[in-house]
Amino acid sequence: MPFYIFNIIDIIFRLLYILILVRVVLSFLPIPVNKITRPILNFIYDITEPILRLVRNILPPIMIGGIGLDLSPIIAIILLNIIHTIIISVLRLFIG
Repeated sequence: MPFYIFNIIDIIFRLLYILILVRVVLSFLPIPVNKITRPILNFIYDITEPILRLVRNILPPIMIGGIGLDLSPIIAIILLNIIHTIIISVLRLFIG
């Protein structure tokens, strides 16, 4: 049973990493919004925006030569990785 808990947690965090990376890539691409892409884009933004907004509230985008550099995806992935490691470590203490 404990093995499944670790796998589920790993899958959740890996999906979050992937969705954040997909969102970064999508921000550079001109994606047409239509009835096919809208639900996919909405899903990605609905999952990632709360995490990225939390990071942006702490560290807003940096202005460099009139261009905003948003570091929130990088910081979010680093923080998620730390949280992931802590959760797995705590679970290993209690579950084994």
